[in-house]
Amino acid sequence: GASFSELPALSNIALGGYKHQLMITDIRQKLCDQYPDSKWVSERQLKQQKFHYGIGRLGHVADGILILSDNKQIAIEVELSLKGKFRLEKIFRAYAAQTAIREAWYFCADSIIPAFTKLAGKKPFIKIFAIKEFLYE
Repeated sequence: GASFSELPALSNIALGGYKHQLMITDIRQKLCDQYPDSKWVSERQLKQQKFHYGIGRLGHVADGILILSDNKQIAIEVELSLKGKFRLEKIFRAYAAQTAIREAWYFCADSIIPAFTKLAGKKPFIKIFAIKEFLYE
């Protein structure tokens, strides 16, 4: 797959990461079908951009960015298990402080939606979706 992009090939992929990437791929495809004039920026591209200026730059990297036709940028996150409260709050604050990313859409496993919704509170830029509605059977 790397031969079709400017990104270097990966030497190996962990099974858990592979399953996560398959889910991201399903969600990406459904979102791009729903928003046909959109563009997708992958996590690998985001990491390459972030680290271009030097190794060790801090901060969270989304699973992808969906750029809509009006140039609105939406961070896409796939969550299969619940991260710690403080880690999630830090990520939410980082999204709130950004001017480029307007919303963060979280695609969550059913088991974590209630807790995730509670942690997200009334933050209008956080949208939560059931991941099962976006996966191919």
